[in-house]
Amino acid sequence: MSCRTETHEIDMVDYSITQWPAEKAMIMKFRLLKCFGPAMASLIELIGDNNDVDGDSLSSAIENLFSKSSPDELSKMIKDCVVGVAKDGTRITESSFNQIFSGDELVNVYKIFILVVRVNFGNLLTGQQFEEVQAKLTQINKV
Repeated sequence: MSCRTETHEIDMVDYSITQWPAEKAMIMKFRLLKCFGPAMASLIELIGDNNDVDGDSLSSAIENLFSKSSPDELSKMIKDCVVGVAKDGTRITESSFNQIFSGDELVNVYKIFILVVRVNFGNLLTGQQFEEVQAKLTQINKV
């Protein structure tokens, strides 16, 4: 089975997100869970079937992230997730990341990050599976 690509419009710009291959997906899932813990569940819930991200919900989710990780860890994780996404057909790279998301465009990096997480892991965290993972994450972070 091949990796699926989804295209989403954010501020009249098309972003194409391709699912990661199995090895990268496993590594990134473990890194995301370790770095973000229970906040991961709220990030995936932020976007349903549409591309709208409520600013207050996004701010709340991001604040929750800082309770478990340092700014450097979060920044690296978000960048690692977003690099590889195509913006209007041009792949975002390590070197183009700062140019693309500086200034007023910074908010879009968070929206794209959430979409990347949903495209790669949204089907793993739905319904009962989602509730079980959320309960496990809550338990892990109490230890």
